[in-house]
Amino acid sequence: MGYIVTFPLLGIPLKVRFSFLIVILLLGMPLVRNISDHPLQMLGRLGIWLVVATSSVVLHELGHALLARRFGATTAMELWAMGGLTSWQPGERLITPARRAAIAAAGSALGVVVGAAAYPLWHLAGPGNGVIRLALGWVVWVNLGWGLINWLPIRLLDGGHIFTALIDMVWPKRSERIGNLFFLCSSAAIAVVAFRIGFPIITLFAVVMSIMEIRNLTGHQPRRRQPMARPPSEHFLLDATPPSQRRGPEEV
Repeated sequence: MGYIVTFPLLGIPLKVRFSFLIVILLLGMPLVRNISDHPLQMLGRLGIWLVVATSSVVLHELGHALLARRFGATTAMELWAMGGLTSWQPGERLITPARRAAIAAAGSALGVVVGAAAYPLWHLAGPGNGVIRLALGWVVWVNLGWGLINWLPIRLLDGGHIFTALIDMVWPKRSERIGNLFFLCSSAAIAVVAFRIGFPIITLFAVVMSIMEIRNLTGHQPRRRQPMARPPSEHFLLDATPPSQRRGPEEV
């Protein structure tokens, strides 16, 4: 329900939800208004933002999916309201914690490479190439900025999956308890830092994650709901899908 289009990309199924485009357009509106108030110019620049942001999120998810497929897993990608989701099911080959960490890091790594390559081109684009310079600037920001943010050590971001995989390598029997304590401290710290430097969206997200970690530590469960399982390590999100909507890949 709610899918605009479903198609294979490099042999990997990709589903795009209508909610993804709505959120991306809402995120782009403040950027467009800061550049021009002319309706046609705003519409054109909003279209450029939509193409750049959507392509960058797909590129990020491809980084996860292609490496997971290289390790023998079956992969699928989805774009929804809160960003991108790559899910995978292991095949005959063992997906070790080290490989899980590599898959988690691959999405932002690919985006950082693209953003870094676009950075000198953005500087070279002169004032006469306003639209080109604008598009390149957004390529740099989305791929470098969002990519580095996604490496923050919060459970549901790529950085959280990387940390969890590393702990599974070093201390597998206590990885869940260590993860709960670490993610509570990291989420709280990031909330404070983001608030002080003026990033309200990151602040709100980190606060919500802190509350979730407190509930994990205290064993709190919401009433009239099934107990929430720890998010599968093979899901890599820009944000979390409600457990009731997740497909259930085989746990490694």
